[in-house]
Amino acid sequence: MSSASGNRYCTVGDAEAMSGWEVPEVRTQPVKRDDELRNEIETQEVGDGEIALWWLTQASWVVKFKSCTVVIDPWWRDLFAGDVWGKLLGEYPLRPENFPNPDYVFCTHWHDDHLCPITLPKIAEAFPDTKFIVPSRSFDILVEWGISAERIIPTNGHRTQSVGQLTFKAVPAAHMELDFNEDGDSWYVGYVINCDGVTLYHMGDGQPWPGWHTAIGKAADSLGSGLDVALLCINGNDNLSHVQAVDLIEKIQPNATIPMHYGMDPGNTVEPQIYIDELGKRLPEYPCDIALHGGGFIYHQGSLSVI
Repeated sequence: MSSASGNRYCTVGDAEAMSGWEVPEVRTQPVKRDDELRNEIETQEVGDGEIALWWLTQASWVVKFKSCTVVIDPWWRDLFAGDVWGKLLGEYPLRPENFPNPDYVFCTHWHDDHLCPITLPKIAEAFPDTKFIVPSRSFDILVEWGISAERIIPTNGHRTQSVGQLTFKAVPAAHMELDFNEDGDSWYVGYVINCDGVTLYHMGDGQPWPGWHTAIGKAADSLGSGLDVALLCINGNDNLSHVQAVDLIEKIQPNATIPMHYGMDPGNTVEPQIYIDELGKRLPEYPCDIALHGGGFIYHQGSLSVI
């Protein structure tokens, strides 16, 4: 099993009730954060057929290809503002304005831990050349937040698109349900992304739907030669469970998989050990890679190793 070094913890103070939630007495601390993490990302070398990726919490990732840097579902909240977000169990590795300069930001759906009303405007202001790729039904939301329409690339969950050296296809996601408007545009998507000879799948949020595994596999095959890395939810609660995540691994057979979407919301989290146990029971030869907040991996020659 590969993982970054152990998370640290810091004291928050005595747990107190806040808007029906409790502030945790301690929060998980990123293994790397702020300038240390940004410098690591900026200086990490990536070649053809490789990617480097860092978990920022929940479904948030920085992904570095040879020719561009991508941020997926960036999410940041002020944990000490005295509002409901004080409930969160972990601290964020990077503030939005301190990200390494992203070429593209991908957002999978409108929930604010994926399409964040605090994070996206801050990124847009700090990095004026960054483009935002979102479901077309979220286009107007970004415009309302002050992000110019010229910087937004909408997608509907059906077509293959290219920007720069990067090609991607949005795959509809069933988060509560498959939700299309009269034009066939999906509220919820995941992304199959190919760049510089490597293919990544970020599922967003969702449950399996009839034909879902086939759609992912076909997208990966059409963009590359199968799926290299899959980023999969394991928390259940209208997301993949750890069991369903292993189902997908069996059906799609990505070279490597990293579980995500746990460890932040006290009402919507699991321990990754349940995924480790399920994977070990059903696919004992398959690599088990577990990320930690602020920790990174490099994908090279078909496998992940800790940065």
